[in-house]
Amino acid sequence: MLFLIDYENVSNPGMKGSEYLDSEDYVILFYSDAKKHVERRVLDALTSSGCTYEICKLCKTGKNALDFYIASKLGELIGSGYEGIPVIVSKDSGFQSVRDYWEKRSPHKKRIILSQCIETGIVSGNENNERTKEIRKLRENLNLEKHYSAYAEQMRIKNVLQKLFEGTEYETMTEEIQGILEGKEKSSRVIYLSSLHLFGRKNGLAIYKKIKDCEELTSSHSCV
Repeated sequence: MLFLIDYENVSNPGMKGSEYLDSEDYVILFYSDAKKHVERRVLDALTSSGCTYEICKLCKTGKNALDFYIASKLGELIGSGYEGIPVIVSKDSGFQSVRDYWEKRSPHKKRIILSQCIETGIVSGNENNERTKEIRKLRENLNLEKHYSAYAEQMRIKNVLQKLFEGTEYETMTEEIQGILEGKEKSSRVIYLSSLHLFGRKNGLAIYKKIKDCEELTSSHSCV
């Protein structure tokens, strides 16, 4: 993907998603003396991503000057044969006219994405790859009450297991034990077999027996 970033307009918030860039991306930061400082973590992400990265500084100030730079560069790249997905990262609504030109008036019709940050641009690109799937998953809206209820139960089980195995040879293994109880499949057979697989027959049997005999666990896990 091609990211033409109006940095004077979006500043650091517009760089959100820099950590998802890869070697197939081309990033150009358009900036001026008025806005030429970028957070270290953003620059580190850019340089470590393997993307093609360059900067373009405004020579003379003027109304919408950087917008003209971006529009000109986009035309130059498309004209020279760029076939990827271009993303203009800006909050300036004026770039709608650039998108309209390439999508409706240009003889070589091209989809142009307008986005306020890199991350949203990647999602809007709708590519069938892991980074797009990962970002969509992270941006998924969850029910706060259900999420907190699950968190509270997780903390309860953690405390129960720490007390249950305190002073035993298994007290450092409570995270792994909890992972078994929180698996997708929670039947007693699966928990039993998982204990044996993870800890060996002797230790697995001992751990499973303590879990099975613990009322604080069995009362909330009918599977055990």
